[in-house]
Amino acid sequence: MGFLDKVLGALLVGTYINSILYTLELLAVIQFYSASKRNNDSPRFQAMVYFAFVVDTVCTVANYADVYLYTVTHWGDVVYLQGQYWPVTVLLVTSGISAMIGRSFLILRYWIMSKNKYIAVVLTLLMLASLGCCVGTTITFINYTEFAQRDKLALSLTVWFSVGTGTDIALALALLWQLSRIKTSFKSTQSLLNKLMVSTICSGTVTTVVMMISEILYRIDNWNNVSTGFAFCLGRIYTLTMLFSLNRRSSLKHGWANTNSGETTFISDP
Repeated sequence: MGFLDKVLGALLVGTYINSILYTLELLAVIQFYSASKRNNDSPRFQAMVYFAFVVDTVCTVANYADVYLYTVTHWGDVVYLQGQYWPVTVLLVTSGISAMIGRSFLILRYWIMSKNKYIAVVLTLLMLASLGCCVGTTITFINYTEFAQRDKLALSLTVWFSVGTGTDIALALALLWQLSRIKTSFKSTQSLLNKLMVSTICSGTVTTVVMMISEILYRIDNWNNVSTGFAFCLGRIYTLTMLFSLNRRSSLKHGWANTNSGETTFISDP
């Protein structure tokens, strides 16, 4: 049964990694809500975090269900192994929603910093285009659920991941450009800005790299589930990057206030 390593084993390993990320997300959500009153977060902003967590919970349950159905309920059923079922549909939809929430947060941050409505609109359109590509991929998958028909997804997946990668890069560049335009004579402020730019680069890089790896692996061999195992974790990564930024606000505000620069808009709450 060694030939199933890349088919079922990859899915199992994907759930292991996803479980670790989901646990980190749970801890980050608890930290966010513990500090939410102190940070005076608006109810709609809290709802955004809550919705992202619910979406990731649904996706995680679907990931477990996918592995359980293959390895327990239908173990040894060769006919069942030749198909792809509802958990993958849930994975596609929830990954697209999680990405949209994470990107919406970054667009909102950019808008607070720059008030540049033109670039904000362009970034929003890119985000919606990526979501539309996700919907198109999901529809294609529903029409071609047989494992032997996986090549039918190649074009839609490539477009979705390409648009998504481009959106993440555009967001990172826009934020970096806005941060680089802030001029200060305070060394402590400059140090804080440098940390923010590094954080922005890391946030944009992680999601981009995961999407690129998933796409490359799918292109190399779309007859296994190694790329799907990576995709299991995509939504959690978007939510974790958002929560990481949110949970750093207290220390950033404190550091910014110590510079007496008077600039606090980039970390203000919506």
